[in-house]
Amino acid sequence: MIFNIQKCSIHDGNGLRTLVFFKGCPMKCLWCANPESQSYKSEIMESQTRCIGCGACQKVCPESAITLGSDGFRIDRSLCKRCYKCTERCYSESKFVVGRDYSVEELFADIEKDRIFYSMSGGGVTFSGGEPLTHPTFLAEIAKKCHESGINVIVESCGYGIYDDFKKALPYIDSMFLDIKHIDSNIHKSLTGKGNELIFDNIKRIAEFGIPITVRTPVVPGYNDSPENIIGISEFISIIPGIVEYELLPYHNLGEAKYKSLGIPYALKDVSSPSDEEMRKLVEYSNQTLQDYGKKCFFVKDNKKEIIT
Repeated sequence: MIFNIQKCSIHDGNGLRTLVFFKGCPMKCLWCANPESQSYKSEIMESQTRCIGCGACQKVCPESAITLGSDGFRIDRSLCKRCYKCTERCYSESKFVVGRDYSVEELFADIEKDRIFYSMSGGGVTFSGGEPLTHPTFLAEIAKKCHESGINVIVESCGYGIYDDFKKALPYIDSMFLDIKHIDSNIHKSLTGKGNELIFDNIKRIAEFGIPITVRTPVVPGYNDSPENIIGISEFISIIPGIVEYELLPYHNLGEAKYKSLGIPYALKDVSSPSDEEMRKLVEYSNQTLQDYGKKCFFVKDNKKEIIT
């Protein structure tokens, strides 16, 4: 199941890219910017800025789960059975479904539309999520079709999947972004719902397969932004030959509105983005470890890599 396809992105790989977001993830990161990616099932999101207050959704709801509030008609998620009648009736698309099933052929046709931009810019397709590694058969089939058609394939992943299941996709992947949220497994579990042992094992095995890896860490103040954590991750990746670089991603709360759209609370309301100076300091700590191994840590500022040694 796919929940979004983003065209002409300049992030998550070289050149202009099509980002394909798989729906469903085994982790529940506290800061997740795409909460609609977490469930493996389709869901209803609400955009109150689109609501025109007509009440048509309320009239067709068989569970009486929709009531009028201060910002328009809202779904009581404890009553909703996801029959989707409200989304079918909503004239303004204030209530809409996220997540739909694609065939490999349908998805490839959508990806291939931008082939001219890939060839002009050195771009391609990036499969993200959610977690694409937990859709191993579909990932292998679509990656193979893209690879054999000359389209560059990147996978962005939290690394939490069953290697024997997703390894069939590896021959068709050109490079990967793999996340490490915390070096301490117990803290990792408290932040994401899962420990990091399987992730570390997968990173090692993917690197041994020969796929170039960029490791990423989202830097969330008060949760995983300690120098000890960044240095610990740097020490882990320093001796793995297949890891080519380490990127630190500053936390942002741009996905907060999506939580309200799904009727779920946002856990990090009072957390601010780290300052540029804080990011530069962490990059410096990392590079003090990595420089002897020919690797670099960086963060991106204004679409440029900031590398501090």
